[in-house]
Amino acid sequence: MEGADLDNFKQSFEKIVSDNKGKIIHFMDPEKRDLVYPINKQKQGIYLISHISLEPENIANISKELKTNKNVLRSLITVLETPSEPRFEKPRVKKPLKTKKTLSYTNTKIQENKPADKDDKIKLEEIDKKLDELVGL
Repeated sequence: MEGADLDNFKQSFEKIVSDNKGKIIHFMDPEKRDLVYPINKQKQGIYLISHISLEPENIANISKELKTNKNVLRSLITVLETPSEPRFEKPRVKKPLKTKKTLSYTNTKIQENKPADKDDKIKLEEIDKKLDELVGL
């Protein structure tokens, strides 16, 4: 696709865009390049980049028409954000880090508060004496 064929394709592309209520802002110079891998037994292709203004709901129509065109090996449509467009983003929510937590539980008996018995005092005194002996006081 050289010269006249390229001009015919540009005109047909302009028609596709205008039929979908869009406007071509700029066509960059076409560039013939080697393809990374052959597509339909073609080793080279002409890269034609254009900037268009279009409503988002019409993007699918243009993509569909480019896929059915015999002269187009591949097409890629990207959406550019302009500073004049309002940006609606969801607020970012910080998610907690996922970590493994190991919890250990011990069996404990809960004792009721009851007054100390004489036996408890004797036991404590005996424990204190034994500790003193072991420490050597």
